[in-house]
Amino acid sequence: MTHALPDGQPDISGGDMLAAVVADLGRMITERRGPALSDEPDAVHQLRTSVRRMRNVLAAFDSCFEQEPAGKFAVVLAAYGGLLGECRDLEVRAADATVVLRDLAQGELYDAVVEPLLTAHDRAHAALVAWHLAGGAESLDALLVHWSADPPLTDRAARPATTIAARAVRRQVRRVLDRADRLGGDDVAEAEEAVHALRRAARRLRHTADAVEGVDGLDGAAAVGGLGQRIQGLLGDHRDAVLLADHVRSCAADVADRTSYDRVVGRAETLADEAMAGLDGALADLRRVVVP
Repeated sequence: MTHALPDGQPDISGGDMLAAVVADLGRMITERRGPALSDEPDAVHQLRTSVRRMRNVLAAFDSCFEQEPAGKFAVVLAAYGGLLGECRDLEVRAADATVVLRDLAQGELYDAVVEPLLTAHDRAHAALVAWHLAGGAESLDALLVHWSADPPLTDRAARPATTIAARAVRRQVRRVLDRADRLGGDDVAEAEEAVHALRRAARRLRHTADAVEGVDGLDGAAAVGGLGQRIQGLLGDHRDAVLLADHVRSCAADVADRTSYDRVVGRAETLADEAMAGLDGALADLRRVVVP
């Protein structure tokens, strides 16, 4: 994702760079809302991704934004992202369940496994639409207009874009590797949280690298962003498979013969293991990266 940076690129400041990024993301959030509210294919996902990108830009370049207004903006974005996330997660789980049932020729489980997810998704989407109709987006829209026109920047943002961008990417690489070093604990809850934290860190790395793509002297940013996306993708696939297995177990809670359900759970667990199997290689590649 390349943003339209101002002319005179080698001489632009970090503030110029970030103003362009924020304006682009604000436009995307606004433009993608209509299709999402109409529940067009992949539209909620696209809107949610734009919201996440904005949040990660605020976090990755926090020293360049005034703390108080950035904090308020982030809170509103997080609440909006929560509404979108509930809807999107159910959509993904229903799609994943449909694929697994088809691959295992277990179509007889569709009503018990997939239909509840579709029903829950419809409720979540209706809640999203109702929130907009009730005026819930007004404060967000006001913030988007303000930040797109005149983001509140600190003096640090006056530094060269190349300097600020490289430092931000390096910091996010270190953050991912730090989270990776915390994996492997014996406590189940702590282990799950460590994986979750690593996935978030990889996503922020990806979005940070995407934000600075095209900045002079940062030709390696795209490669770093690709590794962030790869790690995020593996961990996202793992999470989706684990949640699918949990869902199918809950569907079978009162079933006498769980044989068919167990086959689906087994496939989901295999998918989760396969996703994690690729993680070490992706992290090793990231450790070899040198950010300019």
